Amino acid sequence: MTQDYPRILVVTGNNFNLVTGGGITLTNLFRGWPADRLANLHDDATPVDRTVCRNFYRLTEEEIRWVWPFSLLRRSYGRFKRHSAGPSESSGARGPSVGTSSIELARRVIGDSVPKRAHLTSGLTAWVNEFQPTLLYGFLGSLEQVDLTRQLAKRWAIPLVVHMMDDWPAVLHTGGLLGPVVGPMLRRELKATLREAVGRFAICEQMCEEYQQRYGYPFLPFQNALDVERWLPDSRTDWKAGTPFVLRYVGSIVPDGQRESLRDIARAVARLSADGIDVQLWIHSPAHESAYLRDLSSPAVRIEGPPDPKSIARLLAGTDLLVLPYNFDARSARYIRLSLPTKAPAYMISGTPILVYAPGDVATARYATQEGWGYVVATRGEEAVMSAVRTLMQHTSLREQLGRRAREVAVARHDASVVKAAFWTALCEAPRQRGA
Repeated sequence: MTQDYPRILVVTGNNFNLVTGGGITLTNLFRGWPADRLANLHDDATPVDRTVCRNFYRLTEEEIRWVWPFSLLRRSYGRFKRHSAGPSESSGARGPSVGTSSIELARRVIGDSVPKRAHLTSGLTAWVNEFQPTLLYGFLGSLEQVDLTRQLAKRWAIPLVVHMMDDWPAVLHTGGLLGPVVGPMLRRELKATLREAVGRFAICEQMCEEYQQRYGYPFLPFQNALDVERWLPDSRTDWKAGTPFVLRYVGSIVPDGQRESLRDIARAVARLSADGIDVQLWIHSPAHESAYLRDLSSPAVRIEGPPDPKSIARLLAGTDLLVLPYNFDARSARYIRLSLPTKAPAYMISGTPILVYAPGDVATARYATQEGWGYVVATRGEEAVMSAVRTLMQHTSLREQLGRRAREVAVARHDASVVKAAFWTALCEAPRQRGA
């Protein structure tokens, strides 16, 4: 019955949406939960999806404040960030701008970001009071999110469930002059939050295992879940290669995630095309994230915006090869080593073969290798990517084997009817763990 469901205040950097990885995961995990028992406190400019949650509050500069004395520099820092994007396409200018130099200097001094703290304004307080939450659920990802989550849990005396998506504690505030101060502060407060939580979730089993060793608490794995009955009708049943042979990437492009590895793949495809091979790479990402690839000037690399969510299943299944890249540099490897991207289950259930281009020890590459659902290239370099693409283009049976296996694993391990049942049960039982 409806009254058995906790009234959940969802505190996340992203909102409920059908565009970003976090937004899609959130929307799919909570789809079907009574809408009047959900409220989302977020800091996201992405248009919200109201099919699951209808009660939103977007954080402002009043709620998330720079710590003094950095607050005195906020306006100037904002101007520097706007300039850091560089000259417009029509300016024809070359070389770094004054804004670019300033922002880079600021980043070297400050590190990842300026330390921020949360403030419970009268507007936010009134909104939470009106909703009357009985459970707090949060994606954590920064010092201010940790601070906000703890303040809310304490102020309204409600149990807290924490969900970790990436290993951001391993990389945030580890550099810059403020790193030695802000970094230990962040990690102390995260440990305190985990100690106070009644439920602790992570994105995959490997993260759960490592976090239990690191923090001393058990974690449960929950990631993006798929409505199998909706996806399977569009799943691939024929693995004959298309002309041209189309590779496709769909999703965000994050500097510490896949930015450089996706560039490697784009360059590899451009080289294959220049050698006379009929191949293309289509990239579907927000324009400001994919703009760095436009200097390739290759007709084989096509850049589009995010696809219509209603057509994503057909788009993935109508592709010859899907690419799942991860950066190879040390910082990125630490950040994404324990992650499983939101797009992975959707890629898998499409039945299209998947090329995983990533360090061999990251969770996604290990998952693909152990379960046999992806073709893994764990050595960095355009030549390695080109060789893998040639192999997959030439062997229909290999593409079919990978596609069928990926679909099997998706149905077995990412079916929303199974994942959501376990997720909802964990949320409903969490308040009973308080004081147990």
